Amino acid sequence: MIREVENSFLDFPGNNCFACHPNNNHGLKLKFFADDDKKEVFTKIEPEKHFNGFPGILHGGVQCALIDEVAYWAMFDSIKKIGLTAKIDLSYLKPVPMETELLVLGRVIKHEKRRVAVETSIADDNNGVLTRAEVLYFLPNRKALFKVFGEENFNEKFLSYIMD
Repeated sequence: MIREVENSFLDFPGNNCFACHPNNNHGLKLKFFADDDKKEVFTKIEPEKHFNGFPGILHGGVQCALIDEVAYWAMFDSIKKIGLTAKIDLSYLKPVPMETELLVLGRVIKHEKRRVAVETSIADDNNGVLTRAEVLYFLPNRKALFKVFGEENFNEKFLSYIMD
């Protein structure tokens, strides 16, 4: 079954995420979907020209943002806890073309205590997998998150997303 992953952070104070906030005029405005049978989260995007690096090729930093974001939502959809990116081990395998539909996939492959590893990829219909990465998230405790984001920003809803 395919379902849309709710963006639970749209009302987090100050949120204007480059990758997933629908009101960020300069962002990617991504929506994510979960395939519960495959235990994957994915998004599809046709990159606009202003996201290119070299002509006709999606900028590597934007590729990294896509990878990090799909990994986050795969992790969050799986365990419903806030994680912070600790490491991205990314391989640019082939040029990622502009103005073609891309499939960005993420799947949790390991969860041990406060660490979650997510396998990710960017692919298209013509060339297969173009970019691949493993992303590691750290699940911080309440004290660490309050220090980074401020305790005042955590209402009851957001407190439930903290791993203590």
